[in-house]
Amino acid sequence: MPLKTRTMNHVLICIENKSYNPRVLLKGAELARKNNYTFEVLFFYFPSSGCTVFNLLSIAESKNLSKRLGAIKFTLMRMESEQNAVKALVANAKDNKAREIVMSGAQLRSSSGSLFWRRVFSFDKVNYILKNMPGIILVLINHSVCNPFAKGKYKSGRKGYLLKGNDVKAPYTLHDKSFNKKDIAGLFFQMKDKDEGNGLFAFFRNGRVMYVHIRQGRMSIIDRV
Repeated sequence: MPLKTRTMNHVLICIENKSYNPRVLLKGAELARKNNYTFEVLFFYFPSSGCTVFNLLSIAESKNLSKRLGAIKFTLMRMESEQNAVKALVANAKDNKAREIVMSGAQLRSSSGSLFWRRVFSFDKVNYILKNMPGIILVLINHSVCNPFAKGKYKSGRKGYLLKGNDVKAPYTLHDKSFNKKDIAGLFFQMKDKDEGNGLFAFFRNGRVMYVHIRQGRMSIIDRV
């Protein structure tokens, strides 16, 4: 298969671990495909947000999705601030003659209105991009997403496998070892203050990170997160 190269119609998809949602990447790839554009992915990682399980899974998921969806390049960049990140984004877009930028966009207001005023009186990456690249097409995607690890309910993950059985109501059981190529490999996160067989199991399916609840060592067909 010949290697893909950039065209004059190139899309730059920007993802941040602080506002991660695979929807941004999926939507960006869809827009590129519909218009027959090439696209690449920039993942900005901010160390100040911590090296959490969710951040690591987000990086792995976006890298897998980028390859599966046909991105010509995936780049992980370590950034100390939003200002540095958006400057790197603009520089990359100019160097690669990007026609469109797809990125996560915060809502302009919340119930208290505090988010709007924080944007007004702080560095606004959207205005910076449009000021420095007035001809760019900027697409903002809502980045709200559920982080199952946000409340610290789970212990550190360990390697595990979901083995399919004959029980219709609970078709999969959790094991430490694999006995078949069809067994699902992933990470099991035990709930704190609960028995060993209760927690959350994370695994990859079609490039996406999937989460399922495990109760008493079993996963039922309705136990997806």
